[in-house]
Amino acid sequence: MYFGTLLSSLFKLFLFVVLGYIIKKINLVTEKTTQELSDVLLKVIVPCSVISSGFEGKGNDIKSVGLSFLIITLCYIFFFILSFAFLKRVFKDEKMKNTAVNMCVFANTGFIGLPLTQVLCGSEGMIYAVIYNLMYNVFMFTYGIRLISGETKHKLDWKSVLLDPLIIASVVSIALFLAPIEDGGVIEEFFSAIGSMSGTLSMMLIGSWLIGLNLKSIMTKPLCYAVSVLRLLVFPLLVYLVLYLLKVDLIMRNTIVLISALPVGALNVVLAKKYNTDVSFANETMMQTLVLSVVTIPLLVLLF
Repeated sequence: MYFGTLLSSLFKLFLFVVLGYIIKKINLVTEKTTQELSDVLLKVIVPCSVISSGFEGKGNDIKSVGLSFLIITLCYIFFFILSFAFLKRVFKDEKMKNTAVNMCVFANTGFIGLPLTQVLCGSEGMIYAVIYNLMYNVFMFTYGIRLISGETKHKLDWKSVLLDPLIIASVVSIALFLAPIEDGGVIEEFFSAIGSMSGTLSMMLIGSWLIGLNLKSIMTKPLCYAVSVLRLLVFPLLVYLVLYLLKVDLIMRNTIVLISALPVGALNVVLAKKYNTDVSFANETMMQTLVLSVVTIPLLVLLF
């Protein structure tokens, strides 16, 4: 039953991607429109979905939520260690290696991860995805930026971090989860109604991005595969194995594995450009993992 539901949800997401591709292909939307919709998704719709999870996730045991904080923190530390150990043999250039490490560790937890979790793991899984995304920001804006910039004394812009809509929504969501509120009433329904659009819109936008993509060029980049294999296969499989052996709660396990299997996050490309590393390599790797994840994520769902 559960597996069948997952496959049905994945097929729906695939159809949304196809629809987004067609809409962009026939020029029903422009590049400017897709950018504006991406902003609306990240600054309004996904944050509403995150806040909604604070109400809907009350069925989760508080000890499980606390345990997920520990597991996800250890995941990030483990990802860094394994990435450095493997990629130092692949990349000779230090800046390029550090960029590759960041791309291995930091997935697209916000734009893709949260909507995908909502569809595949439901409201119970969303609270774990929120925590995963929160820890993404903690690690990215402390060690991640320091690594890619090469500045050991990098000054963190706390204002931009704390005012990020997803950070604010994540904190509100966790506060709501902990608060003694049984029914959010109309407010809960409002956030839930808006947040429910996140899965559909994010997949349609991904479909629109595929227009003009040079698949042959992207899929024949050997160095990109060093990141793709770790990000899409090695990390989620190892996480699954450890959590399975530890007999972690099914929804928590599946959510953490799912987020661990996501393609490279777009912020890595932005930072590569900002700190003068190989932007082409970063962009090609991000797009390669995006394309490959269409195959790898459904295969990983077979484990669920």
